[in-house]
Amino acid sequence: MRRWWILCAVAGLTGCASLQDTTVFYTPATGEFFPPLAKDAPVPVLTEPPSWPHKVIGRFAAQSDRGYPFLYKAILYNARLQGADAVILRKLNFDTRRNYNYIPPSWQSMPVSNIYYTQVQDKKGKWKSVPQTYTTFVPVYQPGRTVVSDVQWTEVTAEMVVRRGKQASAPLPEQMIVPQ
Repeated sequence: MRRWWILCAVAGLTGCASLQDTTVFYTPATGEFFPPLAKDAPVPVLTEPPSWPHKVIGRFAAQSDRGYPFLYKAILYNARLQGADAVILRKLNFDTRRNYNYIPPSWQSMPVSNIYYTQVQDKKGKWKSVPQTYTTFVPVYQPGRTVVSDVQWTEVTAEMVVRRGKQASAPLPEQMIVPQ
């Protein structure tokens, strides 16, 4: 069941509305939980393991078309939430994918205002031309077409680490990954 939720989340990361939605891409590597850090706490993102003794507590892996800045913020958000002291960036890929969106043909009704003149007799018995307006709807055919767009995708894989000897705590509700 959990795999199904993760698969759905991976397929739909492009629609993430907030950083909180990216918690589904964090996978704990241990049963221990650590107290969350403050929202603005510095968490270094490293390309190599830190020089100090450490332990991997989880993994963050995601793909998005929202760009690296969004995924970087998501990594930091998840690291702070899980109480990580540092993040080791294991993989960073950029990929341009071509999207083909087919827009089917359709008919639309376009309003067209027209004026015609009618003969009307005034109070003196004299005939006058009076303009009258009316609207007709003209059918317009929109042929189908294919819209091609190139989209930049970013893929990241990172490990969350804590210093060896850091005291574990009871998990907070926001640290528990519960599919919605």
